[in-house]
Amino acid sequence: MKVALITLNDSTDVHQWSGLNYFIARALERAGATLHRIGPLDTRWTMAMRIRQRWYDATKRTYHQVMEPQSLAAIGAAARAQIPADADAVLGVTSLIAAAVGPLDLPFASWDDATSAAMSEYYPDFERLAPVSRQHNIEVGRRAVEAVSLAIYSSDWAANSARAAYGLPESRVAVVPFGANLEELPSQGDVEAAIAARPDNVCRLLWVGVEWHRKGGPLTIEIARGLRDAGVNVELTLVGCKPELEGPPEDWMRIEGFVSKKTAAGRVRLAELFLRSHFFVMPSKAEAYGLVYVEAATYGVPAVAIHTGGVPTIIRDDLTGILGTPDSDASQYVGRILSLLHDPDRYTNMALAARKRATDRLNWDTAGRDVLARLDQLSR
Repeated sequence: MKVALITLNDSTDVHQWSGLNYFIARALERAGATLHRIGPLDTRWTMAMRIRQRWYDATKRTYHQVMEPQSLAAIGAAARAQIPADADAVLGVTSLIAAAVGPLDLPFASWDDATSAAMSEYYPDFERLAPVSRQHNIEVGRRAVEAVSLAIYSSDWAANSARAAYGLPESRVAVVPFGANLEELPSQGDVEAAIAARPDNVCRLLWVGVEWHRKGGPLTIEIARGLRDAGVNVELTLVGCKPELEGPPEDWMRIEGFVSKKTAAGRVRLAELFLRSHFFVMPSKAEAYGLVYVEAATYGVPAVAIHTGGVPTIIRDDLTGILGTPDSDASQYVGRILSLLHDPDRYTNMALAARKRATDRLNWDTAGRDVLARLDQLSR
């Protein structure tokens, strides 16, 4: 099957957009697709757009030039001109691409982690949207679902939003979770050995993120302190940013800073940190999906998170990890973690279940086969 894959960024570059386009393209090719890659695609800047950008920067509002009608028109024209005549189907990565390209005579599907409608009332960044970008965001969402025969989302949360906000019937919505954006996946044997080797005289917690507050950094510190107050020897490793602590780091904190997946050393270090950790703790306040939860599961690490956004599609509460409610406090997480630490067999079963969910469902091979089968069905 020949598929035209349209991405805003370069799908051959693993370092762009967290590698998502790269892994999507590779998954489709491994599933058997003959891929025609379209992208990167340039957006069109006008003088009016540049003036708007400077104005909204000065007023601390977020302006998305890429959503301007002229930018969408430029993206769509460039993409449509590159779709080969013998393509069997077209897949646009993100609703933005679907909105820009518009309806096609070919079977056309989109794949995204959220709808515009869901994000506008959810992510903190969207609260700061400039009025013009807020209106454009609404239009992009509407145009995207009108353009495609099938809207694919990475989570049930996003798919439910598409049904509720745009009235899409079941036949035009699908859920296909993203996999872990890892160049090399750990073997089953390595994961099982790592789980068995996790010591019982220390509880190692891992947090990985760039946005300290949205990703629940302060609550993670509270959870770690609560476990220490309960007598647990805790070691908390913080990766991705400089944490905003109330005072100097305590001796049980390990601050790694930013660890880049762009380097071999960085990839090895992240793998080491996951494999040695008992829990991955990242209680994000808002999360459209959460690729890092998938990575944790791939390494057999139960995740501690909040039941929000797309997270429940990844983490099965009390089976592959711990999901609290948005108003759960640290003590509630502490109690559930302690119950697992006091029951090693139950902890091991949860860690193995997280790994099994990753190998059964949350991986790019499964996703690639699923999406390709759906595109094939559209083309019949």
